[in-house]
Amino acid sequence: MLGRLIRALRGKGRRRKEGERSGLVASRMQEAAFRKLETVAPLVTEGHHGPVQVVTRSSTPLAHSDPSIVRREAILGRDRRVAGYLFRLLYQANPRVQASSLNVQRLHDQVLVRKLNAMGVRRLLEHRLAFVDVSANSLEMPFVEEMPAQGTVYVFGAGEPGHARAADAAVARLRAMGYRVGARTAGAQGAGRLALPDALDFLLIDVGASELPAIRDRMNAAAARSPKIRFVATNVQTLEEYRACASLPFSFYQGPFITSREQFDGPVVDAGRARIVELLNALRSEAEVGELAALIKQNLALSYKLLRYVNAPGVGLRHTIVTPQQALLVLGRQQLYRWLTILLFTSGQTPGLDWAVMENALIRARLAELVAEQTRALTTEEREELFVAGMFSLLDVVLSAPLDAVLEKVRLPTPVSDALLERRGKYAPYLALAIACEESDDAGIAGLAEAIGLDLWRVNSLHLEAMLWAQQIGTRAC
Repeated sequence: MLGRLIRALRGKGRRRKEGERSGLVASRMQEAAFRKLETVAPLVTEGHHGPVQVVTRSSTPLAHSDPSIVRREAILGRDRRVAGYLFRLLYQANPRVQASSLNVQRLHDQVLVRKLNAMGVRRLLEHRLAFVDVSANSLEMPFVEEMPAQGTVYVFGAGEPGHARAADAAVARLRAMGYRVGARTAGAQGAGRLALPDALDFLLIDVGASELPAIRDRMNAAAARSPKIRFVATNVQTLEEYRACASLPFSFYQGPFITSREQFDGPVVDAGRARIVELLNALRSEAEVGELAALIKQNLALSYKLLRYVNAPGVGLRHTIVTPQQALLVLGRQQLYRWLTILLFTSGQTPGLDWAVMENALIRARLAELVAEQTRALTTEEREELFVAGMFSLLDVVLSAPLDAVLEKVRLPTPVSDALLERRGKYAPYLALAIACEESDDAGIAGLAEAIGLDLWRVNSLHLEAMLWAQQIGTRAC
């Protein structure tokens, strides 16, 4: 009996040592995988200090908590308004990550999920969808459950190695938990030839890589297998492509067409916008409140919008405002100027994509303002002017006119005009950074952020703050 006890203890010791060696090997493999991830998708932390470990549910250290750049791309619904965003981590590195090992792909995706949570993206999901681009191999991992189910759509590549394995059990498990799942296709891939799950919620189709007949065939094949599937047109480059896609059963649209500058054949300012421009110029000329109120009263729709805005619950007034003059006194000149600038985007006779462009402009303007506030390099009044510069930087898209022609009608401070037309002056760096974030210019973001004095993790957070603010303010302001 004593002999059996001794042998058992010796066996336990051997198993413990083997377990330790196994854990050490796993740890070294994980470190090697992370080093590989660093080469294709480098991560940074606040102040560029040493790595910050992220702890998983199993209390296993993972990797840095802050990626350098989170890319966001607006997705429009059929109503031409922003319905959600497609989120990716380090866009330029994604193809290299997808071609890497299983561990690298999963580390990359876990960093994206953790960063979105750290940025507070769940606040965006009450009214918007978050399409989170991950590899197929990550769908079966527990970390995907860290995103809230409401509003989260996990998107994987239909042609990726391992997608067939992930397509069945992993997709079914996530959908049972309340998540939605989509697949993306590109190039000449046809839905009929791909091993897509029958239970997919979305199919994202790269319309820039195929002709319309091939796209139509792909949609018909997918709909035959999954009648409730919804289609997302991605990589829509121009308004012409958008109009062509609108003739197909797409529910959502993504691409640079939203802010594309096409068919600029001279400034066209309709009566509604002309009245707003007149008010903006009167404000810049220090007109009296009575004169401003008289101009507003000349337009019944403008008077109604002003009173609705100032009496909105978010303003927090105890008494109802009933006249434009009272509204002007409550708002003040700077707030009135900001409100009128926003209203320029949605006061046209033909709305088109005006609402989507307005939200893009709001994000751009607010991000520039927040960055300037963080650096404390500009005064409050200068930050107000910087906000206006951000809004006006997309006004040419709405008016389908060259920006210099648009600005001839509006009296703007010289620093604002310099930033918009010459891309120089004290406002130019902040506006350039906001545009770089919008265009996911990785190198530009890094260089501009460093020049301004901000770390990339802070720019990421401010970007999401701007998105949340734009979502809240856009509807109320108009």
